[in-house]
Amino acid sequence: MALIRPAVLAALVYLGYTVAFPDYTGTVYHVIMSALRRGVEPLAVSRATGVDLWFLHKLLDLSKGAFKIALEVAFLASVALFVGCTMPQKSGKSPLTQWSEGARPTQSSARRGLERLGLDPNGSVAAKLVGLFPKR
Repeated sequence: MALIRPAVLAALVYLGYTVAFPDYTGTVYHVIMSALRRGVEPLAVSRATGVDLWFLHKLLDLSKGAFKIALEVAFLASVALFVGCTMPQKSGKSPLTQWSEGARPTQSSARRGLERLGLDPNGSVAAKLVGLFPKR
C-alpha cells in the first residue's frame, strides 16, 4: 500500500518524458520501463529492483511525516534523473542532455507525444495537458 503513490507518480514522470520528448526510440527500453512501472521484475534487473523496492517499502512503512515525504521526493527525483538520462532519442541525446543544451518541449511536441501514445491531442484532458507547455 505504501508504494502506490510513489509508483503512480513515477509513472507520471515517465509519461511526462514520453509526451515532452516524443522522438524516443528503443522498444526494449520502453518494455523494460513499462515492466518496472508495473512492478514486474524483468530478467536484467530482477534482483536489484526487488531488493530496492522492498527496502523503499520498508522505509516508507517505518517513516512518518516529513521524512516520508522526503523519501518519496528523493525516489521521484531518482526516477526523473534515471529516465531523463537513459531514454533513447532519435537525435542520440537523452532528454536531460537536450534540456541542458537549451531544447525545451513545446505544445507541438506535446501534441506529437500524445499522438504517438495513441491519444487524441485535441481531447479535453489532452488539451489541458498540452496547454501546460509553451507555444513557441
